[in-house]
Parts: sequence; C-alpha cells; structure tokens
Amino acid sequence: MIRQKKSPTRGAKCGRKMGMMKWFFPAGVMACCVGCIVLLFAGCETTGGGGRQNSAEAPPDPALAGATKENPYVNSLGMKFVPVPGTNILMQTTEVTVDQWSAFGRGYNAPDFAQGGDHPAVNVSWEDAKAYCAWLSAKEGKKYRLPTDHEWSCAVGIGHLENPAASPESKSGKIAGVYPWGSGKPSGRAGNYMGQEWNNAAGVAAFKRMFPALTSGWTLIPEYNDGHLFTAPVGSYAGNSQGIYDLGGNVLEWCEDRYNSSSSWRVLRGGSWGNGYRELLQSSFRRYFTPGLRNDIVGFRVVLAGSGG
Repeated sequence: MIRQKKSPTRGAKCGRKMGMMKWFFPAGVMACCVGCIVLLFAGCETTGGGGRQNSAEAPPDPALAGATKENPYVNSLGMKFVPVPGTNILMQTTEVTVDQWSAFGRGYNAPDFAQGGDHPAVNVSWEDAKAYCAWLSAKEGKKYRLPTDHEWSCAVGIGHLENPAASPESKSGKIAGVYPWGSGKPSGRAGNYMGQEWNNAAGVAAFKRMFPALTSGWTLIPEYNDGHLFTAPVGSYAGNSQGIYDLGGNVLEWCEDRYNSSSSWRVLRGGSWGNGYRELLQSSFRRYFTPGLRNDIVGFRVVLAGSGG
C-alpha cells in the first residue's frame, strides 16, 4: 500500500491507494499488511537507461580516503560513512534520521505513528532528498548525493553479479533467493520487516486505526518477530560485513537513478517495516515511483563522493 503525502507547507494528506499482493510464505498467518507498497519494479541507472557510475565525478579527498569500517568518517551531524568495495564513495552507515533531517530546517512531515529523533526520516520525496544533499554539501564543503543503483547493489553485496550498464528494469529481481540477511527465512535480528509483531491485539488495533478499509487478505512473515510495528531506531538490527545497517528493512531508500531512459520515475531499493512478501525483500528487487512521492515507508541515505575508491 502506498500513501502519498503533500509538502509540509501544504499540510493536507493525499488519499490512500490499496492493492493486493502475494506474500512471503504461503503458510503464514493471515493478517492485514500495513504500508505494503504496491509499486512497479525496476532496476537502475544514473541518468538514463543504464547504471553507469561516474567514477571521475570528484578527485580523491584526503579527509575521506582513510575511512574504514572500524574508523568511519563522521561529519558535523554525526553521520557515519564507510567505504563500499567496487565504488569510489563512502556510504552512510544508516538511513538519514529524523534529527538529521530536522537540521535541514525545512520542517518534518511526521507519519501517523510515533518516532524518535533516531528513527529514519520518512515522507521524504526524491526531490526532497536531492535538496537535502545540496544543503548538506554546501554546509559541509563536500559532495553529498544519493547513491546510484549500482552503488547500492555493491553495498548490499550483489554489485559483482550485475551489469552496472544494464537498465533498472532488466535487473529487477533477477538474483533470486538472495536477501540482505543471506538466504532462506529471516531470523534473529535480520531487520525491521512485517512479521509476527503484528499478530497481537496491539498490532491489530494499530492496523485498524491506520487502515480501516482493509480487513483481510494479507499475510505476515511466519516465525519472525522484529519487535517494532513501525520504524525502529536506525542501526537496531545486524549490520552487514561492510558495517552498513538497514539495507533490507526499516524504510525503502531512494537512489539517484531513473527507472529507464524514457521515464522520470526514480528507483527505490530495500525493504521496509511494511513489507513481508518474499520478492519484495530480495536484494536485487527494484521499485520505482514519481520523484514527488512521499510515504511513511520511504526514506533515504546519502553517500560521499570523492573517497578515491
């Protein structure tokens, strides 16, 4: 399900769209799925139909070149950045938080559920995220931007299995059975998805409050409980081998790329707190939507260009 929100300066919320989907495991408990995004799926590229990375966009920055997983680069907002093998960037280890977004001074379009300052910022469009990157670049004197689709794939561990020049559409879901946590069903602290934390009185009440029109036809991930109905503080779940967190859960993340060379739609990667369907959670799955979309399962993280690779 997708709920688009207008700009904080305009106030009003847009209507809600519903759509049915298949679910993660057929034997799962039937329930209502909150925030399940019904978008089309695509791969990525930087500006047109391919995913080429501009490795010469900035000269190596000595202040960034020494960053490691154990010793990340930290900016004035406390954002941490680590290198991503196969790229020339440092990636933020978490999604941009409510507090980090609020420093922008543009106002925050809060969702219909409680959040702390260390939760991921939501209801942020691709256009909003681009404006944030421009502001942060000017503030810090370094080049901040959204990750390209190929950089995001490298961060989640599948970049070497994909052609960076291929179109977003052609790569979507093509690496079957590979998830940010590995393979099989999620377990332990795999990430913030839609599991059995919804299968109780509090979860049912929260769903009915937010989505009173939807009453049946949805399934939760069986035998998995991540402990959070909605967003969780960033970094609450296990990071990957590169020290990057929440690539597979909490919120969907905007990429720099267009869906294809004939579309203005932009790519979203990763799963969210409202996703439980197997295909949606695969590392290679892409979603896309208009650059003005705002939704409470959509956020972003930023990268620093010019690390020297």
